[in-house]
Amino acid sequence: MHFLSFWVYKLEKASRRLRYYLTPHPGLDATYWKQQGGGEVRVLSPPLPLARAEALCNDLQNATGSSRLEAQLIQRAWQSVGQSEVIAADPVTPLPHWEGQAEATHLYDLLLGRILLLSEVEQAVAAGRLFLAYPLPELLHYLYLEAKVQCRAAVVEQPKRRCLRCGSYDLQPATCLECGAEQVWSCQNCGAMGQAKSCTPLYACATTSLAQPRAVELNLPASLTPAQARVAKQLQQFLQQARYTTCLFWAVCGAGKTEATLPAVQQVLAGGGRVLWASPRRDLVTELTPRLVNALPELEVAALHGQVRERFTDAPLVIATTHQALRLFSAFDLVILDEVDAFPYTENPMLELAVLRALRPGGKLIYLTATPTPKLLQQVQRGQTQQVLLPVRWHGRPLPEPVIRLLRLPRPQQASWQVPNALARILTDSLERDLCQVLIYVPSVQLAEQVGRGLQAHFARQDLPDWVEYIHAADAQRDVKRGRFFAGEFPILVTTTLLERGITLPRVNIIVLYADRMQIFSEPVLAQIAGRAGRAANYPTGQVYFLAETRSRAMVTACRQIQTLNKAARQIAAAALKED
Repeated sequence: MHFLSFWVYKLEKASRRLRYYLTPHPGLDATYWKQQGGGEVRVLSPPLPLARAEALCNDLQNATGSSRLEAQLIQRAWQSVGQSEVIAADPVTPLPHWEGQAEATHLYDLLLGRILLLSEVEQAVAAGRLFLAYPLPELLHYLYLEAKVQCRAAVVEQPKRRCLRCGSYDLQPATCLECGAEQVWSCQNCGAMGQAKSCTPLYACATTSLAQPRAVELNLPASLTPAQARVAKQLQQFLQQARYTTCLFWAVCGAGKTEATLPAVQQVLAGGGRVLWASPRRDLVTELTPRLVNALPELEVAALHGQVRERFTDAPLVIATTHQALRLFSAFDLVILDEVDAFPYTENPMLELAVLRALRPGGKLIYLTATPTPKLLQQVQRGQTQQVLLPVRWHGRPLPEPVIRLLRLPRPQQASWQVPNALARILTDSLERDLCQVLIYVPSVQLAEQVGRGLQAHFARQDLPDWVEYIHAADAQRDVKRGRFFAGEFPILVTTTLLERGITLPRVNIIVLYADRMQIFSEPVLAQIAGRAGRAANYPTGQVYFLAETRSRAMVTACRQIQTLNKAARQIAAAALKED
């Protein structure tokens, strides 16, 4: 028997009721149905790729009562594998002995909360050190017959061809060397996690709610500010009410949204639930993990991303990239999606599918962001999503409001990049008056190099040749340069949107060059970049400059959004004073 081959059979019961099923092992099904009280199993098809067997099974079910249509469908199945004649459907002899129920139970416990390809199930078995005497496909199929595990083709062909693991329609046909079919469809979107094909089984096993309360200590590095405490209570109330299942937690850059969210996390964990903290990017998972481990010192915390070997964990708190959530299924009572506005989440529908699929029925989803997408804001306006707003930073000072300056900037095509006088004055004020470092953002790799070299030449004429560095994603030394800048070894760093988010410096001013390039500097990106300034208590008034030749819609909107948030922060502060 080949693991990727499935037969279609007819189950005839004494009541003359007919049902159609598919199986990788007809003898196992015959044994199972005999134990369930009878019924004769008759194989109707040759071994077929799973998606094709699924389609035939569905067609036969719809054709119940029409012997002519049934015969046509069966004949077509035989012809698809090169058989001119339909072989008679003889009753299948049950297995003499099959006592794999105990092993199947252990396998079921291992699969809870996961959606995996057959190859990934094999990896999970190895990782869990589970010794199996019976073939894995047999055990999986027994759980399928018991309705404990869902089994589908990873790529379905009807009603519309798509990948069930990631939802993609980006499929390619090819001959499969494993199942022998001349044409199977494989997914081109999620292949890095294992090849999903129309002949590959995909097993999903939802968790049952067996929550047991547990003691969960919350150890925050500092007490919550009054504003943080207010939204923390709102998030806890969101978990308890029935109206909303999703919540937009809109917190300005530097507000301490992670700390404000942790009381809600503690509440779910203390009730015996599980929490998934998902992020679109690996670096955010790496940065967040030690913070959550320290905040919840006595709780098992697991981190999942592409660079760790651990793939299968039952930890109550899982921190993972959204890509890793593709392996999770109906497993969590609370999912927190951090940086919901960030790439690649916003550009990849499969990641939204993964996050939603990881939730248990009745579970709650919290979106964390400093720059909500229009889609999320529309959901709030329509009453579909609750909103919790934290418009004030942890130190209580307002967000730095960007200054827009229009000037003529050098063309990127020029051989050398000459520093405009306006930029030179801003740099001088930042370094000599404000005594701070400067982050200069540009829209392309080409400009990062040109502006960087132009500034290096500018300061070299002042006998300061080591004051400027530049980085971008293709720079092999980017991590070294970034580390030196963060250590204060030089004052000016030119960068692409590589450093758009997730960084905090004690004293820094921000300059966005060519800020009107909307294809790169959208409203959310500009708001995130502006949020790098003024994060520290000892320099909360960092300066932000948008330098461009024209005033783009994104520039204006980003400035207005920051002004609106500052106004909301002042109103909350005034209301708090009245309460006191």
